[in-house]
Amino acid sequence: MKHKLNMMAAALPLLLGANIAHADVDLFGGKVKAGGYLAQHWQSAIEVSGANRQNAADARQNSGFQRLRVGLWFSAQISDRVGAFIEIADEPNDYGAGEQFSFAMNQDLAWIDLKLTDNDILRVGNVVETTMNFLRYSDGASVQGNPNIGNGLADMITATHGIWLTGAHDASFGKWDYNLTLTIPSFADAFYDESGYNYGARTSMTTNSGFGIGAGVFIFDGDVVGCATPTTCKLGNGAAQRSLMTVGDGDNYRVGQNGQGTRAQVAGILPGIDGHVWQIDLMWSGDAVGVPLTVQAFYGEGEDEYSHSTGSMASNGGGDFSTVDAEQSFWGIFGKYAINDKFYVSSRYQVSTNDTAGVGGENEVDRLQLTGGFWISDSTLLKAEYVKQNEDAQSGGGMCNPAGASSCDWDGFVMELSVSF
Repeated sequence: MKHKLNMMAAALPLLLGANIAHADVDLFGGKVKAGGYLAQHWQSAIEVSGANRQNAADARQNSGFQRLRVGLWFSAQISDRVGAFIEIADEPNDYGAGEQFSFAMNQDLAWIDLKLTDNDILRVGNVVETTMNFLRYSDGASVQGNPNIGNGLADMITATHGIWLTGAHDASFGKWDYNLTLTIPSFADAFYDESGYNYGARTSMTTNSGFGIGAGVFIFDGDVVGCATPTTCKLGNGAAQRSLMTVGDGDNYRVGQNGQGTRAQVAGILPGIDGHVWQIDLMWSGDAVGVPLTVQAFYGEGEDEYSHSTGSMASNGGGDFSTVDAEQSFWGIFGKYAINDKFYVSSRYQVSTNDTAGVGGENEVDRLQLTGGFWISDSTLLKAEYVKQNEDAQSGGGMCNPAGASSCDWDGFVMELSVSF
Protein backbone atom coordinates (compact mmCIF):
# COMPACT_ATOMS: atom_id res chain seq x y z
CA MET A 1 0.00 0.00 0.00
CA LYS A 2 2.82 2.44 0.80
CA HIS A 3 4.33 1.80 -2.63
CA LYS A 4 1.01 2.60 -4.29
CA LEU A 5 0.67 5.80 -2.33
CA ASN A 6 4.13 6.93 -3.34
CA MET A 7 3.35 6.24 -7.00
CA MET A 8 0.18 8.31 -6.83
CA ALA A 9 1.91 11.20 -5.05
CA ALA A 10 4.54 11.28 -7.78
CA ALA A 11 2.01 11.38 -10.62
CA LEU A 12 2.24 15.08 -11.44
CA PRO A 13 6.04 15.49 -11.17
CA LEU A 14 6.54 12.43 -13.38
CA LEU A 15 4.10 13.82 -15.92
CA LEU A 16 6.00 17.10 -16.14
CA GLY A 17 9.40 15.45 -16.31
CA ALA A 18 10.37 16.60 -12.85
CA ASN A 19 13.05 15.24 -10.58
CA ILE A 20 11.89 16.74 -7.31
CA ALA A 21 12.44 15.67 -3.71
CA HIS A 22 9.15 15.83 -1.79
CA ALA A 23 8.78 15.47 1.95
CA ASP A 24 5.32 13.91 1.61
CA VAL A 25 2.88 14.29 4.50
CA ASP A 26 0.61 11.36 5.42
CA LEU A 27 -2.99 12.23 6.28
CA PHE A 28 -5.94 10.12 7.47
CA GLY A 29 -3.78 7.22 8.57
CA GLY A 30 -1.64 7.25 5.45
CA LYS A 31 -4.53 6.96 2.98
CA VAL A 32 -3.96 10.52 1.73
CA LYS A 33 -0.66 12.18 0.91
CA ALA A 34 -0.17 15.93 0.54
CA GLY A 35 2.47 18.36 -0.65
CA GLY A 36 2.88 21.62 -2.48
CA TYR A 37 4.97 24.18 -4.36
CA LEU A 38 5.76 27.89 -4.13
CA ALA A 39 7.57 30.02 -6.70
CA GLN A 40 8.53 33.70 -6.57
CA HIS A 41 9.89 35.63 -9.56
CA TRP A 42 11.65 38.94 -10.04
CA GLN A 43 12.27 40.36 -13.48
CA SER A 44 14.01 43.32 -15.03
CA ALA A 45 11.98 45.65 -17.22
CA ILE A 46 10.98 43.66 -20.32
CA GLU A 47 10.09 46.26 -22.95
CA VAL A 48 9.13 45.67 -26.57
CA SER A 49 11.40 47.37 -29.11
CA GLY A 50 10.50 48.23 -32.69
CA ALA A 51 8.16 50.67 -34.40
CA ASN A 52 5.63 47.94 -35.25
CA ARG A 53 4.52 47.09 -31.69
CA GLN A 54 1.02 45.67 -31.24
CA ASN A 55 0.52 48.09 -28.34
CA ALA A 56 2.47 51.32 -27.95
CA ALA A 57 2.34 50.99 -24.14
CA ASP A 58 4.52 47.86 -24.33
CA ALA A 59 7.55 50.11 -24.95
CA ARG A 60 7.66 50.96 -21.22
CA GLN A 61 7.87 48.79 -18.13
CA ASN A 62 9.45 48.82 -14.67
CA SER A 63 11.29 45.96 -13.05
CA GLY A 64 9.49 44.21 -10.21
CA PHE A 65 8.29 41.08 -8.46
CA GLN A 66 5.65 38.94 -10.10
CA ARG A 67 2.81 37.57 -8.03
CA LEU A 68 3.72 34.59 -5.85
CA ARG A 69 2.51 31.30 -7.31
CA VAL A 70 1.20 28.62 -4.97
CA GLY A 71 0.07 25.04 -5.47
CA LEU A 72 -1.14 22.29 -3.13
CA TRP A 73 -1.64 18.65 -4.13
CA PHE A 74 -3.35 15.70 -2.52
CA SER A 75 -3.31 12.06 -3.59
CA ALA A 76 -5.52 9.31 -2.22
CA GLN A 77 -5.52 5.52 -2.57
CA ILE A 78 -9.23 4.68 -2.51
CA SER A 79 -8.77 0.94 -3.04
CA ASP A 80 -6.24 -1.44 -4.57
CA ARG A 81 -7.17 -0.30 -8.10
CA VAL A 82 -8.73 3.14 -7.59
CA GLY A 83 -6.90 6.34 -6.73
CA ALA A 84 -7.39 10.09 -7.01
CA PHE A 85 -5.21 13.17 -7.42
CA ILE A 86 -6.12 16.83 -6.76
CA GLU A 87 -4.05 19.97 -7.26
CA ILE A 88 -5.38 23.42 -6.37
CA ALA A 89 -3.32 26.43 -7.30
CA ASP A 90 -3.11 30.19 -7.73
CA GLU A 91 -1.49 30.62 -11.15
CA PRO A 92 -1.69 34.23 -12.42
CA ASN A 93 0.49 33.28 -15.41
CA ASP A 94 -2.09 30.75 -16.63
CA TYR A 95 -5.64 31.66 -15.72
CA GLY A 96 -5.88 34.74 -17.94
CA ALA A 97 -5.27 38.47 -17.70
CA GLY A 98 -8.79 39.11 -16.40
CA GLU A 99 -8.25 36.75 -13.48
CA GLN A 100 -4.73 37.67 -12.42
CA PHE A 101 -6.12 39.89 -9.66
CA SER A 102 -8.57 37.32 -8.26
CA PHE A 103 -6.07 35.89 -5.72
CA ALA A 104 -8.09 32.67 -5.71
CA MET A 105 -7.08 29.04 -5.43
CA ASN A 106 -8.60 27.05 -8.28
CA GLN A 107 -8.78 23.48 -9.45
CA ASP A 108 -5.69 23.10 -11.65
CA LEU A 109 -5.39 19.35 -12.13
CA ALA A 110 -7.52 16.54 -10.75
CA TRP A 111 -8.38 13.02 -11.84
CA ILE A 112 -9.63 9.59 -10.85
CA ASP A 113 -7.26 6.71 -11.64
CA LEU A 114 -8.57 3.26 -12.51
CA LYS A 115 -5.68 0.80 -12.47
CA LEU A 116 -6.12 -1.66 -15.35
CA THR A 117 -2.82 -3.50 -14.90
CA ASP A 118 0.36 -2.91 -12.90
CA ASN A 119 1.56 -0.66 -15.77
CA ASP A 120 -1.61 0.77 -17.36
CA ILE A 121 -4.06 3.34 -15.97
CA LEU A 122 -7.35 4.75 -17.24
CA ARG A 123 -7.53 8.32 -15.98
CA VAL A 124 -10.83 10.26 -15.87
CA GLY A 125 -11.02 13.99 -15.16
CA ASN A 126 -8.45 16.62 -16.13
CA VAL A 127 -6.27 15.56 -19.04
CA VAL A 128 -2.94 17.01 -20.13
CA GLU A 129 -3.12 17.58 -23.90
CA THR A 130 0.26 17.72 -25.66
CA THR A 131 2.37 16.41 -28.52
CA MET A 132 5.53 16.84 -26.43
CA ASN A 133 7.64 14.04 -24.95
CA PHE A 134 10.48 14.30 -22.37
CA LEU A 135 8.69 17.29 -20.84
CA ARG A 136 10.65 20.10 -19.20
CA TYR A 137 7.82 22.47 -18.44
CA SER A 138 6.78 24.95 -15.75
CA ASP A 139 3.15 24.87 -14.63
CA GLY A 140 2.29 27.60 -12.15
CA ALA A 141 4.41 27.05 -9.04
CA SER A 142 5.50 23.56 -10.17
CA VAL A 143 8.70 24.73 -11.85
CA GLN A 144 11.51 22.46 -10.66
CA GLY A 145 11.12 19.98 -13.53
CA ASN A 146 12.04 22.79 -15.94
CA PRO A 147 15.75 23.74 -15.87
CA ASN A 148 14.85 27.05 -17.54
CA ILE A 149 12.51 29.68 -16.13
CA GLY A 150 10.23 30.38 -19.06
CA ASN A 151 8.53 27.83 -21.26
CA GLY A 152 8.99 27.59 -25.02
CA LEU A 153 7.23 29.84 -27.53
CA ALA A 154 5.95 26.79 -29.45
CA ASP A 155 5.15 24.39 -26.59
CA MET A 156 2.02 22.51 -27.63
CA ILE A 157 0.41 21.77 -24.25
CA THR A 158 -2.60 22.56 -22.07
CA ALA A 159 -5.10 20.80 -19.79
CA THR A 160 -8.82 20.16 -20.17
CA HIS A 161 -11.40 17.47 -19.35
CA GLY A 162 -11.90 13.94 -20.66
CA ILE A 163 -10.39 10.46 -20.46
CA TRP A 164 -6.75 9.42 -20.64
CA LEU A 165 -5.25 5.97 -21.11
CA THR A 166 -1.60 5.96 -20.02
CA GLY A 167 1.02 3.29 -19.50
CA ALA A 168 4.73 2.84 -18.76
CA HIS A 169 6.50 -0.46 -19.48
CA ASP A 170 9.96 -1.97 -19.06
CA ALA A 171 11.57 -3.62 -22.11
CA SER A 172 14.84 -5.34 -22.93
CA PHE A 173 16.19 -2.14 -24.51
CA GLY A 174 15.00 0.15 -21.69
CA LYS A 175 11.52 1.69 -21.22
CA TRP A 176 8.58 2.78 -23.35
CA ASP A 177 5.37 4.65 -22.55
CA TYR A 178 2.19 5.76 -24.30
CA ASN A 179 -0.69 8.21 -23.81
CA LEU A 180 -4.09 8.23 -25.55
CA THR A 181 -6.57 11.04 -24.83
CA LEU A 182 -10.16 12.05 -25.68
CA THR A 183 -11.07 15.56 -24.52
CA ILE A 184 -13.28 18.60 -24.98
CA PRO A 185 -11.59 21.78 -26.31
CA SER A 186 -11.75 23.89 -23.13
CA PHE A 187 -10.96 23.75 -19.42
CA ALA A 188 -14.40 25.31 -19.00
CA ASP A 189 -17.57 23.57 -20.19
CA ALA A 190 -17.75 23.26 -23.99
CA PHE A 191 -21.26 22.32 -25.12
CA TYR A 192 -21.68 25.03 -27.76
CA ASP A 193 -22.63 24.14 -31.33
CA GLU A 194 -19.79 22.45 -33.30
CA SER A 195 -17.51 22.40 -30.23
CA GLY A 196 -16.44 18.84 -31.05
CA TYR A 197 -13.74 16.74 -29.40
CA ASN A 198 -9.94 16.55 -29.44
CA TYR A 199 -7.94 13.32 -29.88
CA GLY A 200 -4.32 12.81 -28.81
CA ALA A 201 -1.73 10.03 -29.06
CA ARG A 202 1.95 10.02 -28.13
CA THR A 203 4.62 7.50 -27.27
CA SER A 204 8.30 7.46 -26.39
CA MET A 205 11.10 4.93 -25.96
CA THR A 206 14.25 5.38 -23.87
CA THR A 207 17.20 2.99 -24.07
CA ASN A 208 19.38 1.84 -21.20
CA SER A 209 22.19 3.99 -22.63
CA GLY A 210 20.10 7.17 -22.34
CA PHE A 211 18.87 7.68 -25.93
CA GLY A 212 15.21 8.52 -26.36
CA ILE A 213 12.81 9.04 -29.26
CA GLY A 214 9.22 10.16 -29.03
CA ALA A 215 6.34 11.12 -31.31
CA GLY A 216 2.96 12.73 -30.78
CA VAL A 217 -0.09 13.66 -32.85
CA PHE A 218 -3.09 15.74 -31.85
CA ILE A 219 -6.35 16.17 -33.79
CA PHE A 220 -8.84 19.05 -33.46
CA ASP A 221 -12.34 17.98 -34.53
CA GLY A 222 -14.49 21.10 -34.22
CA ASP A 223 -15.94 23.63 -36.65
CA VAL A 224 -17.22 27.17 -36.99
CA VAL A 225 -20.98 27.77 -36.94
CA GLY A 226 -21.00 30.04 -39.98
CA CYS A 227 -19.13 32.51 -42.16
CA ALA A 228 -20.80 35.81 -43.11
CA THR A 229 -17.77 36.37 -45.36
CA PRO A 230 -14.63 34.25 -45.93
CA THR A 231 -12.86 36.29 -43.23
CA THR A 232 -15.63 36.53 -40.60
CA CYS A 233 -16.23 32.90 -39.59
CA LYS A 234 -17.33 32.47 -35.97
CA LEU A 235 -17.09 29.80 -33.28
CA GLY A 236 -20.27 28.82 -31.47
CA ASN A 237 -19.08 30.55 -28.30
CA GLY A 238 -17.65 33.61 -30.08
CA ALA A 239 -14.13 33.01 -28.73
CA ALA A 240 -10.84 33.98 -30.40
CA GLN A 241 -9.39 30.47 -30.00
CA ARG A 242 -11.03 27.02 -29.84
CA SER A 243 -8.21 25.04 -28.20
CA LEU A 244 -5.38 26.53 -26.12
CA MET A 245 -3.17 23.49 -26.77
CA THR A 246 -1.48 25.33 -29.65
CA VAL A 247 -0.49 28.32 -27.49
CA GLY A 248 0.76 26.57 -24.34
CA ASP A 249 -0.34 26.61 -20.73
CA GLY A 250 1.11 29.89 -19.49
CA ASP A 251 4.54 31.51 -19.48
CA ASN A 252 6.79 33.02 -16.82
CA TYR A 253 7.51 36.44 -18.34
CA ARG A 254 5.52 39.65 -17.97
CA VAL A 255 6.20 41.45 -21.28
CA GLY A 256 5.35 45.15 -21.66
CA GLN A 257 1.89 45.92 -20.28
CA ASN A 258 0.41 42.53 -21.17
CA GLY A 259 -1.07 40.46 -18.36
CA GLN A 260 0.83 37.27 -17.55
CA GLY A 261 -1.98 35.01 -18.68
CA THR A 262 -2.59 36.57 -22.10
CA ARG A 263 -0.26 34.17 -24.00
CA ALA A 264 0.58 37.14 -26.23
CA GLN A 265 4.30 36.33 -26.31
CA VAL A 266 3.92 32.88 -27.94
CA ALA A 267 3.25 31.83 -31.54
CA GLY A 268 -0.54 32.09 -31.92
CA ILE A 269 -0.93 30.76 -35.47
CA LEU A 270 -3.26 27.74 -35.21
CA PRO A 271 -6.76 28.44 -33.78
CA GLY A 272 -7.21 24.74 -32.96
CA ILE A 273 -10.56 24.40 -34.73
CA ASP A 274 -10.35 21.65 -37.37
CA GLY A 275 -6.87 20.31 -37.99
CA HIS A 276 -3.90 18.56 -36.41
CA VAL A 277 -0.40 18.92 -34.95
CA TRP A 278 2.40 16.35 -35.01
CA GLN A 279 5.81 16.39 -33.34
CA ILE A 280 8.96 14.23 -33.11
CA ASP A 281 11.40 14.42 -30.15
CA LEU A 282 14.97 13.14 -29.78
CA MET A 283 16.82 13.08 -26.47
CA TRP A 284 20.02 11.82 -24.89
CA SER A 285 20.83 11.82 -21.17
CA GLY A 286 24.31 10.91 -19.99
CA ASP A 287 23.21 9.92 -16.48
CA ALA A 288 23.40 6.22 -17.34
CA VAL A 289 27.06 6.52 -18.36
CA GLY A 290 28.15 9.07 -15.76
CA VAL A 291 28.09 12.14 -18.05
CA PRO A 292 26.22 15.13 -16.50
CA LEU A 293 24.81 16.30 -19.86
CA THR A 294 21.31 16.16 -21.34
CA VAL A 295 20.46 17.27 -24.89
CA GLN A 296 17.16 17.30 -26.73
CA ALA A 297 15.79 18.37 -30.14
CA PHE A 298 12.32 18.40 -31.65
CA TYR A 299 10.49 19.26 -34.88
CA GLY A 300 6.79 19.58 -35.57
CA GLU A 301 4.13 20.87 -37.94
CA GLY A 302 0.49 21.85 -37.64
CA GLU A 303 -2.41 22.67 -39.95
CA ASP A 304 -5.93 24.01 -39.45
CA GLU A 305 -8.87 24.44 -41.85
CA TYR A 306 -9.20 27.99 -40.51
CA SER A 307 -6.82 30.80 -39.61
CA HIS A 308 -6.98 34.00 -37.55
CA SER A 309 -8.34 36.72 -39.85
CA THR A 310 -6.14 39.29 -38.09
CA GLY A 311 -2.97 37.19 -38.39
CA SER A 312 -2.55 35.97 -34.79
CA MET A 313 -4.49 34.92 -31.71
CA ALA A 314 -3.24 37.97 -29.78
CA SER A 315 -4.79 40.39 -32.30
CA ASN A 316 -8.05 38.45 -32.80
CA GLY A 317 -10.20 40.30 -30.30
CA GLY A 318 -13.29 40.02 -32.49
CA GLY A 319 -13.10 36.24 -32.79
CA ASP A 320 -13.02 36.30 -36.62
CA PHE A 321 -11.55 33.39 -38.59
CA SER A 322 -10.66 33.04 -42.25
CA THR A 323 -11.28 30.08 -44.54
CA VAL A 324 -7.58 30.19 -45.51
CA ASP A 325 -5.80 27.16 -44.01
CA ALA A 326 -3.37 28.00 -41.19
CA GLU A 327 0.00 26.24 -41.32
CA GLN A 328 2.86 26.25 -38.81
CA SER A 329 6.25 24.56 -38.50
CA PHE A 330 8.36 24.69 -35.35
CA TRP A 331 11.58 23.26 -33.93
CA GLY A 332 13.85 23.61 -30.96
CA ILE A 333 16.98 22.43 -29.17
CA PHE A 334 17.75 22.14 -25.46
CA GLY A 335 20.82 21.37 -23.38
CA LYS A 336 21.64 21.08 -19.69
CA TYR A 337 25.02 20.50 -18.05
CA ALA A 338 25.39 19.78 -14.32
CA ILE A 339 28.60 21.38 -13.10
CA ASN A 340 28.24 19.51 -9.80
CA ASP A 341 25.44 18.36 -7.50
CA LYS A 342 24.47 21.97 -6.78
CA PHE A 343 25.06 24.01 -9.93
CA TYR A 344 23.88 23.56 -13.51
CA VAL A 345 23.64 25.61 -16.70
CA SER A 346 20.94 25.22 -19.32
CA SER A 347 19.92 26.72 -22.65
CA ARG A 348 16.92 26.42 -24.95
CA TYR A 349 16.31 27.83 -28.44
CA GLN A 350 13.00 27.56 -30.28
CA VAL A 351 11.79 28.78 -33.67
CA SER A 352 8.27 28.94 -35.10
CA THR A 353 7.42 29.76 -38.73
CA ASN A 354 4.03 30.92 -40.03
CA ASP A 355 3.60 28.90 -43.24
CA THR A 356 0.03 30.07 -43.88
CA ALA A 357 -0.71 30.85 -47.54
CA GLY A 358 -0.36 34.52 -48.38
CA VAL A 359 2.10 35.26 -45.58
CA GLY A 360 5.27 36.91 -46.85
CA GLY A 361 8.88 36.41 -45.82
CA GLU A 362 8.44 38.19 -42.47
CA ASN A 363 7.04 35.05 -40.84
CA GLU A 364 9.39 33.79 -38.10
CA VAL A 365 9.68 34.15 -34.33
CA ASP A 366 12.52 32.77 -32.19
CA ARG A 367 13.34 32.67 -28.47
CA LEU A 368 16.71 32.11 -26.74
CA GLN A 369 16.97 31.25 -23.04
CA LEU A 370 20.26 31.10 -21.08
CA THR A 371 19.82 29.82 -17.53
CA GLY A 372 21.82 28.95 -14.46
CA GLY A 373 20.47 27.00 -11.50
CA PHE A 374 21.60 26.44 -7.90
CA TRP A 375 20.04 23.81 -5.62
CA ILE A 376 20.06 25.43 -2.17
CA SER A 377 18.68 22.17 -0.79
CA ASP A 378 17.10 19.04 -2.26
CA SER A 379 13.79 20.86 -2.65
CA THR A 380 14.82 24.53 -2.95
CA LEU A 381 16.00 25.82 -6.32
CA LEU A 382 17.26 29.27 -7.36
CA LYS A 383 17.41 30.08 -11.09
CA ALA A 384 18.62 33.09 -13.07
CA GLU A 385 17.87 33.53 -16.77
CA TYR A 386 18.43 35.86 -19.70
CA VAL A 387 15.75 35.62 -22.40
CA LYS A 388 15.49 37.26 -25.83
CA GLN A 389 12.71 36.95 -28.41
CA ASN A 390 12.63 38.26 -31.99
CA GLU A 391 9.33 38.50 -33.88
CA ASP A 392 8.65 39.14 -37.54
CA ALA A 393 5.41 41.00 -38.20
CA GLN A 394 3.70 37.97 -39.79
CA SER A 395 5.11 35.39 -37.38
CA GLY A 396 1.95 34.99 -35.29
CA GLY A 397 3.74 36.29 -32.19
CA GLY A 398 1.67 38.71 -30.17
CA MET A 399 4.05 41.60 -29.56
CA CYS A 400 4.19 42.73 -33.21
CA ASN A 401 1.28 44.16 -35.21
CA PRO A 402 0.59 41.61 -38.00
CA ALA A 403 -0.82 44.41 -40.16
CA GLY A 404 2.59 46.08 -40.20
CA ALA A 405 5.79 45.24 -42.01
CA SER A 406 8.69 45.49 -39.56
CA SER A 407 9.86 43.27 -36.70
CA CYS A 408 9.78 43.60 -32.91
CA ASP A 409 11.92 42.16 -30.14
CA TRP A 410 12.16 42.02 -26.37
CA ASP A 411 14.63 40.73 -23.81
CA GLY A 412 15.16 40.70 -20.07
CA PHE A 413 16.61 39.08 -16.98
CA VAL A 414 14.49 36.93 -14.64
CA MET A 415 15.18 35.23 -11.30
CA GLU A 416 13.10 32.47 -9.72
CA LEU A 417 13.15 30.95 -6.23
CA SER A 418 11.03 27.84 -5.72
CA VAL A 419 10.40 25.25 -3.04
CA SER A 420 8.54 21.94 -3.09
CA PHE A 421 7.36 19.98 -0.09
